[in-house]
Amino acid sequence: MKKLLLLFLFFGLFSCTESDKEQFEPEQPEQLDIVTDVYGVQYPSLDPSVIYCGPGQGAKMCRFLNKYDETIWADTENYYSDFSDIKFSSFTGHPFFISFFNFDSTVSYCEGWKKGETTYDGMKWNINFKRDLEDVLWFDYEYYGSSTEIEYTITYKYEVIDGLLHFSSTDGKTFIFHPSQRNYSKDIVETDEIILLKGCIFY
Repeated sequence: MKKLLLLFLFFGLFSCTESDKEQFEPEQPEQLDIVTDVYGVQYPSLDPSVIYCGPGQGAKMCRFLNKYDETIWADTENYYSDFSDIKFSSFTGHPFFISFFNFDSTVSYCEGWKKGETTYDGMKWNINFKRDLEDVLWFDYEYYGSSTEIEYTITYKYEVIDGLLHFSSTDGKTFIFHPSQRNYSKDIVETDEIILLKGCIFY
């Protein structure tokens, strides 16, 4: 009887100890993914919470831009659309990752944006990448104007779903682009004049 009582006490003590251990055992931190470039090379020393996509050596970190490098997207239903045609680039030979071609029957404009800070004609803006996946690219456009403080910020979101480019922005714009079939040759485009601004990568 004494042996049986001791056995119960032993198991009771063991059970309490294990219960206390589970209750007070510290939580393990979440394991973050290792930074990997588009070629599969891993960089364990880099912070996985940082987006390293950018010009130069950073181009190999650009998931979206590498997949959709040199692709052009347009409003295929309207030649003169409210939305500019878009061309993506993985910083090939230049610092620009996106270019816009705004078509008009009289004067058409083509320009592009680069990551980071830009000052043009006295106006300043800054672009920060927020999300970069194979089919998703988000970035913040911070506009300073002629001020030293940010006047406003717009987040632009691009996502390719079933071969179509879905666009939305925090200022309320949304659109779905199709792969462009347009001929962009200067003597073919239906406009009186094309003004090429900084960053145009259509030519």
